[in-house]
Amino acid sequence: MAKALSLAIRGRFTSKPGVNVGSVIVKNNKIIGQGFYEKYGGLHAEINAINDVRKKYKTNYFSKLSGSDIYITLEPCSKKGKTGACVNELKKYAFKRIIIGTKDPTQNGIVNLRKAGYEVKNLEDEKCLDVNKAFLHKAKFKRPYIRAKIAMSQDHKSVFLSGKRKWITGIPARNDVQCLRAESDIVITGAGTLNEDKPSMNVRLKEIVSNKNFLQPVRYVFSKDLKLNWDIPFFALPGKKVVVTQKKTLPKRAQAIGELSLMHCAKNQNFLDPKNFVKRVSKLNVNNILLEAGPKLLGSFGDENLIDEYIFFISSEKLGNTAKHFYGGQKKINFFGGTQFDIVEELRIGKDTKIVLRKK
Repeated sequence: MAKALSLAIRGRFTSKPGVNVGSVIVKNNKIIGQGFYEKYGGLHAEINAINDVRKKYKTNYFSKLSGSDIYITLEPCSKKGKTGACVNELKKYAFKRIIIGTKDPTQNGIVNLRKAGYEVKNLEDEKCLDVNKAFLHKAKFKRPYIRAKIAMSQDHKSVFLSGKRKWITGIPARNDVQCLRAESDIVITGAGTLNEDKPSMNVRLKEIVSNKNFLQPVRYVFSKDLKLNWDIPFFALPGKKVVVTQKKTLPKRAQAIGELSLMHCAKNQNFLDPKNFVKRVSKLNVNNILLEAGPKLLGSFGDENLIDEYIFFISSEKLGNTAKHFYGGQKKINFFGGTQFDIVEELRIGKDTKIVLRKK
């Protein structure tokens, strides 16, 4: 299963908005086939593993598969979707055992295979759960999994008061953020960040974008009054972009921008209502959202308890009065006290520290 999991992870940038799944076929303690879900809408992991056996053992692949064990990190699909139901393909072969990393609450593959007489073992492996935490969260709670990325100083400051400096953390940490974007279905920022820093908000790492199956995340910007610089890279770059606003139409200048659309969002006091936004975006094929925003927008989501995971990149320096605190919400949240969040990851990235907090 560890091997199957390593294969599943290989699809984390290209399978969205689908799932990350790996599969390994074993006979006589030897791996005879393997595969993973390579792209959204493509063949599923277990089918790729079976096809790997067929390719290697052209004339006797059927007998090779007979009596083998197949490991799959996620329950095989029992419903026809982008492809046919995988359980129907599995039932063509006399597998000795079918070992599954974790259940898929949207499918009925385990029951289906057991009824067909197969020995099916469900491990409910924590790592297999974690690799698809966004998908499983959407299936359970009917809303996307929301992560917030914060680059901050040792004294918890994130936004410079002067425009003379832009970066708080080093290049290795910023490259890790590129990976977070690549995993996400959409990334979100605010008008203030966009106008002041002029970020592109896309993925630029060559090893990711060179994969023909990779799709850039859809880039969202929150702008209550549409006071945006429409000439910055965010709007000039190809790819889908969405402006979230209380307005009903985009200005003429914006209407000429390719792949740009508007999402109307209700207002809550002086802010766009994040709960209303989440309600709207939950109707889309979106599992994983990355929030990269300033203190106010971050605070509006945090105050409503909408953020499932905070990802901090912390530099060793202190910024004092030269920058603002990273969180601009009204509620006092105990981020590092251990009462509201679990620390699920802590490591050094270059000269910076990465800490991941997950909501209990």
